[in-house]
Parts: sequence; C-alpha cells; structure tokens
Amino acid sequence: IKSELNCPLCQQTNYCAVDSDEPCWCMNTEIPVELINQVPSEQKNKSCICANCVEKFNRLAKRIN
Repeated sequence: IKSELNCPLCQQTNYCAVDSDEPCWCMNTEIPVELINQVPSEQKNKSCICANCVEKFNRLAKRIN
C-alpha cells in the first residue's frame, strides 16, 4: 500500500481524492494547524490527514474550549 493513501496519524486509509475529477473532501475542509503539527516530519506534505482524525480533533477541541 502506498503511504500517501494512509493517514500519517492513524495509518488508516485517508480516502483522499485530490487527483480525481471531482473535488476531494480535503479541499473543502479546514485542517487545524495544531493537527498538522502532529504529523511526523518525514510524512509532512506527502499524505493527507483523514477526515476521522480531523473530526476527532475538532470534537476534542470543542470540549476543551
């Protein structure tokens, strides 16, 4: 499996379709900088964080604030 297809945080399929004819969910979603900062440096800008990790982060952030 190509590592670009997996979320660098949870290692599950990220379902990124940035190269598709249709816009990918990730193009219309704000990814929190705090979450991006958790990506290991060797994986930055190589694969997308998955929607589940983004949603989980946002839920936890709402509880804290």
